[in-house]
Amino acid sequence: MMLSPVEHFPVLVVAISMLSAFTILIAGWLNKKSCCFISIATILVQLVMSFYILNHVLTVGTIHYWLGGWEPPWGIEYLVDALNAYVLVIVLFLGLLCAIHAKSSIEHEVPGKNASFFTVYQLFITGLCGVTVTGDIFNMYVFIEILSLAAYALVASKGGIALRAGFTYLVMGSIGACFFLLGIGFLYAVTGSLNIHDLSLLLPPLYGNRVVQAAFIFFIVGLGIKMAIFPLHTWLPDAHPAAPSPISAMLSGIMIMVGFYALIRVLFTLYPFYYNYGLILLILGLLSMTVANLFAFFQKDLKRLLAYSSIVNMGIVATGAGVAAYILSTVAEPSKSPPEAASLAMAGALLHILSHGVGKAMVFLGSGNIHYGIHTRELAKMGGIGRDMPFTGYSMSVGLLSLLGLPPLLGFWSKLLIIMSVALAIQSVGGVVLITTFILLLFNVIYAAAYYLRVTKVLMIESGAVRAHEAPFPMVFPVVVFALFCLIGGLFPLSLVRLAVRASLIILGGG
Repeated sequence: MMLSPVEHFPVLVVAISMLSAFTILIAGWLNKKSCCFISIATILVQLVMSFYILNHVLTVGTIHYWLGGWEPPWGIEYLVDALNAYVLVIVLFLGLLCAIHAKSSIEHEVPGKNASFFTVYQLFITGLCGVTVTGDIFNMYVFIEILSLAAYALVASKGGIALRAGFTYLVMGSIGACFFLLGIGFLYAVTGSLNIHDLSLLLPPLYGNRVVQAAFIFFIVGLGIKMAIFPLHTWLPDAHPAAPSPISAMLSGIMIMVGFYALIRVLFTLYPFYYNYGLILLILGLLSMTVANLFAFFQKDLKRLLAYSSIVNMGIVATGAGVAAYILSTVAEPSKSPPEAASLAMAGALLHILSHGVGKAMVFLGSGNIHYGIHTRELAKMGGIGRDMPFTGYSMSVGLLSLLGLPPLLGFWSKLLIIMSVALAIQSVGGVVLITTFILLLFNVIYAAAYYLRVTKVLMIESGAVRAHEAPFPMVFPVVVFALFCLIGGLFPLSLVRLAVRASLIILGGG
C-alpha cells in the first residue's frame, strides 16, 4: 500500500535518532564541541516530525507502518494513534530543551565527557521514541532495554557516589526488564503472537488461563519498577540526586511516565477490566502519594525532595488511570463510549503527564542552574538565591506552583480533572473505595503544597545564600520556556484538555 510522507515519520523518528548517536560518537573524535549541536539538531528534527505525526493522527487517522513491508502479526508494526502521538511530542519537547541545557551544564557537572554523554543521551531518546511508537510488545521490550541501559550509564556518569546509584538502578531496572520479558514470553507461549493488536484478539478466550494471569502480574511488577511506583521505587531517590541535572529532568519528567504509558497500553489493550487492575492501580497510586509525600517533606537536599515528589506525581497519574479502570470494571455492559467519569479520569492522568513533565523538568534544570552558581544542593544554603538568579528563581517558582496545583497554572487543570472524575464516580458508582480515594487524593494534594511552598520561600524570600550570577543562556533558556509553557498552558488549557480527552478515548475503547 502507498503511504503518505508523514506515515513514514514514525520509523524515521527512531532511525534518525539511532543514526545520530553513532554520528555523535564519530564526531566526538574530531570535534567534541560539535556533539551537542548534532544532538540538538536531531531532536529538533524529530520534534517537528512528531508534530506532523500528531496532526495526521488527529485529522486523518491512526498510522500503521509495517517494517520491511511485512504485514503484522508476522512483521513488526509501528502503530501511532492519538495517545502515543501525544506522548511522543512530550518526550521530544522535553528532550530538546534538556539537550539545550546540557550544552553548558555538562561541562560543569561532567567535564570532558561531551562526546560520550551526548552519544548515550541520543540512545536514551531513541529508546523513549521506540517504546512510544511501536505496536509490537517484544519490540517495546527491546526499546525499554535501550533506554534503560542508556539511563544507567547517564545516572552513573558523574562517578563517585553516582556509581552506587547507577548500580542500584541497574539491578532494579534489570529485575523489572526480566519480569516484563517473562510476561511477554508467557503470552507468546499461549498465542504465538507478539503484535499488541493481534494479542488483544487472541487473548479473550484465554483469560482464565493461569499462564495469561501470571503474565498479567509480571507486567505490573516489571513496568511498576520502571514507573518507580511504591513499593518498587527504591532506585529513584538515589538516582535523581546523583544524575546530571538534564538527566534528572528526563528521568522524572518523562522516562517514568513512558513506563506508565507502556503499562496502560499493555493492560488496557490486552486484559479485561474484571481483572481488577483498576483497584490495583488505585492502591499503588494512593500508597505512592502518601508514603512519598511523608518522605519528601523532611528532605534537606533539593534534588532528593524533587525525587520523592516525582513518586508522588506518579501516584497521582496511576490513581487517575486506576479510577478510569475501576469505573469501567463496574459497567455491566460495555458500550462504544466509556462513562464520562472514566474518560475524565484518564484525561486527567494523561494531562498530568504533560503538566508534571514540564514542571518537574523545569525545577530539576533550575536546581542545576543553582548548583552551577553556588555548588550546593542543600536547601539551607539556598536562601534568597532566586533573587540573585532572577530568571532561574522566578521560573522555578512558577514550576513549583504549577506542581502544587495553583490556578491558573497548567498543573491545576490536570489535578482538577482527576479530582472531578472521582467526585463524579462517587455520584454514579459510589462505594468505600472511591470515597477513600477522594479523601486521600485531596489530603496528598494539600500536603504536597507545604513543601513546594517551603522551597519557593527559601529560593525567593529567605536569605543566607552566597552571592551568585545567573547561569549561562543555554541553561536559563529551557527553564524560562518551561515556565512560559506552564503559564500559557494554564491560561488557555482547552486545546490541551481536548487532546488529553481524545487520547484517553483511544485507550478506554471509545476512540
